[in-house]
Amino acid sequence: MSDHFVVYGAGGHGKVVAEVLIASGRKLDGFIDDNPVLDNTLVLGLPVFIAGDWLSSHRDANVALGIGNNSARQSTASRVRQHGCKLVTGIHPAATVAGSAKIAEGVLVMPAAVLNPDCSIEEGAIINTGAIVEHDVHIGRYAHLSPNCATGGGAQIGDYSHIGMGANILPLKRIGKNCVIGAGAVVIDDVADGQVACGVPARSQGKPGNVI
Repeated sequence: MSDHFVVYGAGGHGKVVAEVLIASGRKLDGFIDDNPVLDNTLVLGLPVFIAGDWLSSHRDANVALGIGNNSARQSTASRVRQHGCKLVTGIHPAATVAGSAKIAEGVLVMPAAVLNPDCSIEEGAIINTGAIVEHDVHIGRYAHLSPNCATGGGAQIGDYSHIGMGANILPLKRIGKNCVIGAGAVVIDDVADGQVACGVPARSQGKPGNVI
């Protein structure tokens, strides 16, 4: 396995991902990014390289996804694999992870997050700072649990869905694919695919393009 490790994305989320990897004992080569303005700059004291050039010359490297947007993170993961590179799974040592938790490739688990027994986290998902994933919860591919949100036992979060800061999903409730749950919302009913839901209790506001 290659000893080259980089974070794809040199923005704010990428910085957090880098700190997770460093805290886990990984030695980073730096960041890679698509923005040519960042070439040869430093972020957290580490160099930034142009992504396409770097990936082409490091085809067996290990790449962590430092991109917060769910769909962009998925397309970036596809590009990484096309270059023969491997997605890095990062778990901060200050996170609490049950031995029976199932964590797929490319997942990032931030400090103070809690993953309880028999939960499953699919590829490319983000479990952000202080988020709680209770027992038997399923988090879909490239979903994002924002800081300090909580999912009750047996809840399901669909692929590409984004759970806002401090939101709470009651046990056994299902959030569909491509949903957005507003910050501080309390979800007491299932949310259909592609919906935005906000408030206490959370109510559907329609699809993202229709939200006022």
